[in-house]
Amino acid sequence: MAISYDDIVNADFSDLETAAKSWEGMGKRFGTLGGHYRDHVRAAVDADSWQGEGAKMFGKWGGKTAEEYDQAEQEARGVGALFRLAHATFESHKKAVEKARDDAQAAGMDVNSHGHCTMNLDKVEAKKGKIVADRYRENSESKEKVEAEWTDSIKKAVKEAQAADGAMKAAFMADPKEPDEGLPDGFNGSVGDDAVKAGANRAAKAYKSLRDGQTPSPEKLREAAMLTRGLGEDPEFSRTLINSLGGPEGLIKAHNRLDDLAYSDDKEHRKTYVSLDQGLAKNLASATKNPNTAFYKKFRAEMRKAGLSKFDLKVTENVDGGGAGQKIRGYQSLVSLMQRADGDEYGKQFLTDTADAVRDAEEKSQGGHSDIWDLRGDFHGKKYAHFADDPYDGLLKVMSDQPDVSAEYLDPAENDNLQYLLHDRDWKHVDMGDGAIGGHDPDKESKGAREGLGLVIEAGTTGREPGSPGETFGRHTPTEARIMHDTVNWLDYGHPDGGGEGRVGQGDKLLERESYSQMRTPLARAMTSYVPDIVDTISGDSPGRRSGAPDPLLLGNDDSQIQNSRSSLLRVMRGVSETHDNYILLHEASGYYMAEQLEADSGKSEDVREERAHSIGQTFGALNGVGSDIDLSEYEEISDKHADKRVNGYHLIGSLFNTIPGVGDVAQRTVDLYWNDWLKEVQADDSLSGREQISHRNDTEQDSLDRFFEKWGRASGASGGDVQHMQGRANDGYAGGRQDALDALRIRS
Repeated sequence: MAISYDDIVNADFSDLETAAKSWEGMGKRFGTLGGHYRDHVRAAVDADSWQGEGAKMFGKWGGKTAEEYDQAEQEARGVGALFRLAHATFESHKKAVEKARDDAQAAGMDVNSHGHCTMNLDKVEAKKGKIVADRYRENSESKEKVEAEWTDSIKKAVKEAQAADGAMKAAFMADPKEPDEGLPDGFNGSVGDDAVKAGANRAAKAYKSLRDGQTPSPEKLREAAMLTRGLGEDPEFSRTLINSLGGPEGLIKAHNRLDDLAYSDDKEHRKTYVSLDQGLAKNLASATKNPNTAFYKKFRAEMRKAGLSKFDLKVTENVDGGGAGQKIRGYQSLVSLMQRADGDEYGKQFLTDTADAVRDAEEKSQGGHSDIWDLRGDFHGKKYAHFADDPYDGLLKVMSDQPDVSAEYLDPAENDNLQYLLHDRDWKHVDMGDGAIGGHDPDKESKGAREGLGLVIEAGTTGREPGSPGETFGRHTPTEARIMHDTVNWLDYGHPDGGGEGRVGQGDKLLERESYSQMRTPLARAMTSYVPDIVDTISGDSPGRRSGAPDPLLLGNDDSQIQNSRSSLLRVMRGVSETHDNYILLHEASGYYMAEQLEADSGKSEDVREERAHSIGQTFGALNGVGSDIDLSEYEEISDKHADKRVNGYHLIGSLFNTIPGVGDVAQRTVDLYWNDWLKEVQADDSLSGREQISHRNDTEQDSLDRFFEKWGRASGASGGDVQHMQGRANDGYAGGRQDALDALRIRS
């Protein structure tokens, strides 16, 4: 019977540590005894004073006895090592379960003895405020969804603990090989090492059978899955497994066979094959974690050859549009396998070495070929999500789980990877046949192109995993800001220094292309993190603009800011807003930040507050200019249905809303009260078109700016006269900000 959630959280593993120490102590004592035996008994009888047959017989058996002491010492230490492995494994998984529980409780969940989560609205209100709690009180569907997500998180940790328990049982029951020394059936010094290696070899048998086209029994498959996932963090186990499979080539073939079974030949048992593949991915991660090993160096060298070799894979042969007979490259399989594990499990060196190798394979200056990954058919979409047709982009997706690695890999001060990916790389990997006369390349970019690029830029520019919430609005490290600064300039001007030399900004047009659609949302989330910089730039209050000398190297500390031009930022904002959720995200995040600044300035002089109002007016004008030709009618039905609820009670942009950094209560109430009115007004104008729409929408949006200050006054308790004064200054800045946006976007009002 599998261990339960309750078993895990109440388990006391101290006896395993005690047992490990006892066995290790026994090994130490055997070592001492063996030393005494050699120093005193053997030394005495080996003296020249003892001659004859008795001496000869003792010499023979005395040597075996010495070997037995050695074997006994090693066996005892080996068993102790197994107990330590068990203790470390179980403690690790217990902590993982406890962390899942603690995270759930921190989010306001009550967790019962089965690991099931129920939202405690009083706790939610105490932790996150009445506004958030009311959202769940009014929307039971949203509440149940959150409860299910936390329950699933705990359940996942429990399942992993169960797998580890099964794997450790198998490890303890492994039959060690007979030692070359000592007595037959005597002590066995290979117990510790052999248990791990035997488990790896036993798992490898199942994988090799699969690799070679056979189908092991369900019991063998379950055992292999438990061993590989439960012992996946043990480097010796993982290296033994991969070597047993035949190194990189065998690993690729085993993965491809599992992929064939899961997605083509035996879909009914897909979960089993995916679980086995996930185990392989974990083993790959632990085996390559340490780059200073002989295994790593050999694996890397062999992978460079296997990565360029061709292999069969049924998904690519059965692709929509026809792919009969086409083969894939080894790196496409390797990255597909890597995506089976969490990206943060891989070592930094392995990620960057693999990325460099993939780039070398496709880059002409390194002897590569840009068409090396080309395949017939577009592998974009959920149906093909398990296959990394573009291994470079797929690897960037894996890398994005480690923001520090992402930042280091993209840092333009250290390498040209960002330039290569944004400007120099050939992304056309959908094979459309032979080139036309004149050298025209008919190949196309996939609809899923640049997904990994968008995610790795988000991670590298924010210091957070993609899609994770920000804590507060703030500044960034020099590396993060450098990457964002250069990303905006590369997208807009095709140059890291921005405009000049006859360059024309095209960031909006570029990001509107379908092949850039996967970049939009990660980039929008990243820009949300830079709202303070964007607001400063739009209002002319960035450090570079104040000094008149923008510094391309930024400020050089953890308060670094991007120094892009206002027009570049506006064009890139318009480009990402082609996915309309992103426009609402940027608009609302800016509103939250500006409301928070109003609150922060509440005790300051009138001049400071008026300047803030003017900046807010400029920013609102620019944002409305960015959205002047965006059709928001798709939100009308949702907005009407929930018109009487606060926008964050039923949010139009769903999970994207969670990526907006937290703000104070006054700022949140200001935007919540304002936002629905704004949406109603702009949606009312969507029946208009062209120049009439742009002009008419401006009137209603400028009216909404007055309402923003009205809502702020209501939320903050400001006087009516103060609100009116602020409205006047804001309106002074609005027209200029809007015109700046229209000019940047080449839109005639």
